[in-house]
This record gives sequence, C-alpha cells and structure tokens, in this order.
Amino acid sequence: MAAAVEYIPKESPVHRLTAVTKIFWTLFILASGLLFNDCRYLLALLCSVLLVAALAGVLRSLLPAVGWLSIFALFLLLIQALFYNRGEVLFYLIPSGNYLPVTDLGLLSGVAMAFRMMAMVLSFLVFLATTRTQDIILTLVEKFRMPYDYALMFTTALRFIPTFLGEIRQVSEAQQARGHTVEGFNPVKKIKAYAPVTVPLVLISLNKAEKLAMAMETRGYGGKRRTCFRKLEMRPADYCLTAILAVLLAVCAAARAAGYGTM
Repeated sequence: MAAAVEYIPKESPVHRLTAVTKIFWTLFILASGLLFNDCRYLLALLCSVLLVAALAGVLRSLLPAVGWLSIFALFLLLIQALFYNRGEVLFYLIPSGNYLPVTDLGLLSGVAMAFRMMAMVLSFLVFLATTRTQDIILTLVEKFRMPYDYALMFTTALRFIPTFLGEIRQVSEAQQARGHTVEGFNPVKKIKAYAPVTVPLVLISLNKAEKLAMAMETRGYGGKRRTCFRKLEMRPADYCLTAILAVLLAVCAAARAAGYGTM
C-alpha cells in the first residue's frame, strides 16, 4: 500500500505528460464521477482509469491498493444496500421477522457508490505514481498560483506516507523479535499491543522532522527570491489532451442534463 503513493519511474506516454494535464485528468474523473449515479456509467469510468494505469505501466504496482479499495467498496455497498429503502425488496438479511431488507435500487446505488469511490481514488493514485514530486510542486506554484509553503506541505505529507508506513513495519518487526505480540484478531488487544510501537515511532518522526527542518534551512528555504532549475513547458500532446478532456466533460454535463446516467 505504501508504494501506491510513490512515484514509479517508467517510460510511458502517461509519464511524459506534464503534471498540468494529469491534474486536469484527475479533476475530470472527479467531476464525471459526481455527475453520474448509474453503475454502468461509473463502471465505464473505472475501467478507463484502469486502462490509463495499464498504459502507464503502474497497474501491477497499484494492485494492493485496488485490493484494499475493493474491501472498502464492499463495505460501502453493504451500508448503502441496507439503509436505502426505496425500490422493490429483493430479500431480507434476517428472514425471520423480515429484518434488514435489501432493495434493488439500494443494491444498484451501493454498486454505483463503490465504483465512484474506486474511480476517484485510483485516478489520484495513478497521478501520484506517474508524476514526480518536484513536478507537482512546480505545477501547483507556477500554474495554479498556490503559495509555495502550502504546496511543499502537501507534497511533503504525501512523501512521508510510505516512509511512515515503513517505520511502522520496522518497529513492529523489532518489537516482535523481542517477544512482543502484535498479531491477533481481537481489536482491543491489538490496539493495546501497538502502544509500545507508538513511542519509538513518535520519536523517529520528530527526529526526521528536525533533520528536514535543518536541511531546508541550509538550502535557503524562506528566502525572498526563489528560482527553478527547469521550467514547466506544455507540449502539443498536453494541449490536445486537455482540450479533449474539456470537450468530454462538456459532453458528460450535457448528457447528465438530458437525463442520462441516472438510475
């Protein structure tokens, strides 16, 4: 799961696109997912995200994330199917007494919500897996006029997620090597078992934060004038794809206004 938020170096057409184009693509997936609530349209949207991931060569690296998202999607489907009371009742989870009815519209709504969530999250993971961190910062600052402090804070948080997860794994393995048990299925005991892991993890995080602050100061962070090593330049392919995405978004909005894509 940690690899899902890391940049995966590849030589693919998706990697060669600028971060601006990939941000527009991610926003297009987000907007399209919110426009439609028909599970067929959302399934097509999810398949398009998986196709882009396969074209970029990062689909295999994202499979663990797909597995975890599928579990969460099943949970959303179950919750939506149980608490959406419109439509015809298909069956009851507790037949004796007719408790917890599952309707056809509730089931379709749950499937649509699961597909929507997976498409949105996976599009963002594909963006992170195909875009360098420095390109994200440069795009947010130069193109979207975001303050540099906010852009750096956002990308640093993303960068430290895999590092933080790796530290958790190392500390847990070190504690297990010393005879401490952190396995099991009892949630209360599992939370208590992770208490000894928390203290060294917090100390390691503070140490890394201090080293990061020292490294930023030695490199002149906070100076009045900031220069970039290279400029962000849009290529013809980026302009074409951005225009295509804008047209597709307009078509999706027109289709939704005409009544398509609804249950």
